[in-house]
Amino acid sequence: MSDASPKPSTHRFVPHAPFDDTGADVILRSSDGIDFHVHRLVLSLASPFFKDMFTLPQPNSEPDYTKPDTPVILMSESALVLDRALRFWYPGAEPTLEALIPKYDIHFIIPLAKSRLRGHLEEDPVGVFAIACGHQWKDLALQATKSSLRLPIRAFELPRLPQLRHVTAETYHTLLHYHSECSRVASEATLSLRWATPHIIPGHGCEDPMETCPVDDTIWVFHDHSKKSIVKWFSDYLKVLTERLVRSPVARLDDPKLLSVVVKQLAQCRDCRKRGFAQLMKFSDILKTHIETRIKSVRALGLI
Repeated sequence: MSDASPKPSTHRFVPHAPFDDTGADVILRSSDGIDFHVHRLVLSLASPFFKDMFTLPQPNSEPDYTKPDTPVILMSESALVLDRALRFWYPGAEPTLEALIPKYDIHFIIPLAKSRLRGHLEEDPVGVFAIACGHQWKDLALQATKSSLRLPIRAFELPRLPQLRHVTAETYHTLLHYHSECSRVASEATLSLRWATPHIIPGHGCEDPMETCPVDDTIWVFHDHSKKSIVKWFSDYLKVLTERLVRSPVARLDDPKLLSVVVKQLAQCRDCRKRGFAQLMKFSDILKTHIETRIKSVRALGLI
């Protein structure tokens, strides 16, 4: 709020829906003289800030002579800032991810800004990371780094994000380094089976002849120090999965495209056809838990 009179605007901002509703019962006038037509009840229910504002006497108000029954409240924010702030609360005015970047010091929207940003973690974790780091929201930045693990961000296959201009190269390197370390520990789980016991390995105990269910040439070492070969269809699964984990540390272990290839191979074995897929699903669950535990040991240096 401000006692200053509205200042003329060189490039006049034009409010769009829903802030152009002439049937609204209150007008918020920006510092540069732009009117936002809003409903008092809507803002009061959505925001404690506006609820308190509407219950207090308004020294910074003036009549609207075109609509004498509609109170006008003078705001200290410019039209651009006020528009972005209102879009945090107003139904039907969802802000874009770029609009969530608070370029101005509006403290009362920060908690809601963080909440709305969390809603973008699934679709744009790198963008959320950039914005969170720009404002030193470490809790949200850490959430974003973890969400980014499902994407191949180090392969540079994703489109360049405009939000990255808000972070330094050092900060972005922190994200890439964390992603790289998580990829390393995740892929170690499929490059070596020293963490596993033989009885959880798919194809273990296959009784079909070697011709229809060949084994891999590699001798694998297990947690109990035993050494054994594994069936080739499972070995092929591990190879493809390793490539995916190198790119995306929390890649789906039950990706239908990956499983379709494996199923075709194990179906050639009479014994594995009966129980191989169930064994693979059980192993995938165990592997997922193991990878999650290993990833938790990786620290996002610079963020914690």
